[in-house]
Amino acid sequence: MLYEEKGYHHNFSTSRTPQQNGVVERKNWSLQEITRTMLNEYDTPKYFLAEVVNTCCYILNRVTLRLELKRTPFEL
Repeated sequence: MLYEEKGYHHNFSTSRTPQQNGVVERKNWSLQEITRTMLNEYDTPKYFLAEVVNTCCYILNRVTLRLELKRTPFEL
């Protein structure tokens, strides 16, 4: 690969950071729960799953408040 030829090492995620992993796990769990709720509530067909996840992510990023900062994730 080009990275290896130039002496670079590509990292796909941060290693050994359980604090960040916990935040991401909670965010993914929330995203899954909201997606499941939207699909069941409106009897949406399964082939709209990607669009529903995209919509839920959009909503979470603009609605959820960070209590200590009084801002949404989008504003950060």
